[in-house]
Parts: sequence; structure tokens; C-alpha cells
Amino acid sequence: MKTLIAVVAAASLFGFLTYPAVVHGRPSTEEGRSAPERILPLTKEQLISKVPQFYSFEYRAKPQPGKRYWLRVDDSTWIERYPDGLESTFKVLGHTTINDVEGTLVVKVAGSPQNTRTVNDGGLQAFIPDKGSATMHHLYRNIDRGDTEWNDLGPMLNVE
Repeated sequence: MKTLIAVVAAASLFGFLTYPAVVHGRPSTEEGRSAPERILPLTKEQLISKVPQFYSFEYRAKPQPGKRYWLRVDDSTWIERYPDGLESTFKVLGHTTINDVEGTLVVKVAGSPQNTRTVNDGGLQAFIPDKGSATMHHLYRNIDRGDTEWNDLGPMLNVE
């Protein structure tokens, strides 16, 4: 079975971020399990001073190679924009450390699975380093495909 960091939905589909949980298979509401990474809620101070508002990176694989734009639309939501304007929505799980770099962990919750080639169940995860980190690279893993290690998609550009 695959391990998945799940996001527990509150009242509605996008009423996310009550707590992360490690589960086997699909997302679950099971409490009391520890995550592979220690995930803490983002503080207002981190949102103001450390979490980027925007960045881009050059995506070299399919679908749609080219510049990908990432925009933080609020305290708990990120949008990834593809070269043709297609968008995916990511929800914040919290703040963590990956490879000695602090940053924000997000999971994909919306976007065309057919066009993005990824489902919206939280299996696709991205790591967004804090502004000013020694290494500013966009990382991802896709637990649905069996990725347990983080993959580097390249340097973050135009970080604001």
C-alpha cells in the first residue's frame, strides 16, 4: 500500500486544513498518526515574511513544457498556471523542512486530471521553500505514482 499525507476536509470540499494525517491508500479522516515530515501550521509571521506570493520555474517535461507560474491567492491556497492558461489549485498542509530547507507543503485538490495527468486527491505534493532559503528549488512528489522521495523541478525564478 502507498502512504499518503491526507488533508481532512471540513464542512465543504475546499474547507481544508484541519490537520495532516498519514494513511494508507486514499485520504482519510483518521487522527493520531504522524506525518513523514513534521508539519506545523503556518504562522501569520511566516505568511508575511517567509512564504512567497509568487514565483515561476521552467518545466521541461509533458504536459505543457514551459514556464509554470505559482501564485498564492490567500493564506491556504496556491494556483499553478500552465503555459496555455490551464490552472491547478493546491491547498496548504503547513510548514515543514525538506533537505534542511524550511518551506510550505501543498497538495493538489483541483484541476483537470486529464490535462494535468494528476488526480486531485492530495497525492501530488509540492514543496515551496521560504524566501531567502539557500536553495530555492520547486520540489514535488506524487505519492499516487509511488514517489516517496522529493524530485527537483528546478530553480524558482522571480520569487516575490
